[in-house]
Amino acid sequence: MGFSSLMNLFFAITVLWGGILCLPSLSWAASLFAKQDGVKVTAEKSPTSKVLTTLNLGDAVTVLSVEGRLAKVKTTNGKTGWVFKFRLSSNKPSTRSASGLSGLTGRKLAARESRAGGSIRGLKESTEQYANTKQIKQEHLDAVDQMEAFFIPPDELMQFKKAGHLGEFSGGTQ
Repeated sequence: MGFSSLMNLFFAITVLWGGILCLPSLSWAASLFAKQDGVKVTAEKSPTSKVLTTLNLGDAVTVLSVEGRLAKVKTTNGKTGWVFKFRLSSNKPSTRSASGLSGLTGRKLAARESRAGGSIRGLKESTEQYANTKQIKQEHLDAVDQMEAFFIPPDELMQFKKAGHLGEFSGGTQ
């Protein structure tokens, strides 16, 4: 074998070896999407870590690695940080109209689910007719209206989850 053939063989082995070394990093990279508005990307693997940026519903990130309940991600603007996996989805949300249960679950509800859950969004015309027919007391109708209007600001919800060790504050493997 001549010198030229040895150089060609060495070059081919080097290129092949370099390609093999790149494969694991490519297999980790996957695009996922924020399930809701306000998904925090933190500097460290902790929910109390500095927030680098927040994602809106449907924002794409590249997953660099996964450790327990957390994913190390790179945002489209180049920031690298940590996100809780349950805040991401492999399916890009198609609309911004995620309200009610679909906003909480990050998925669209089937028609039968939305019909069954319709009563949790307050009294509809048909439900009002039923309430009148069954002589439901006004105080109970008012209670439904109060429940429908109830709102917890995001910062209070975060404090509640932290105090109760819920959601991203629940502990476990991080």
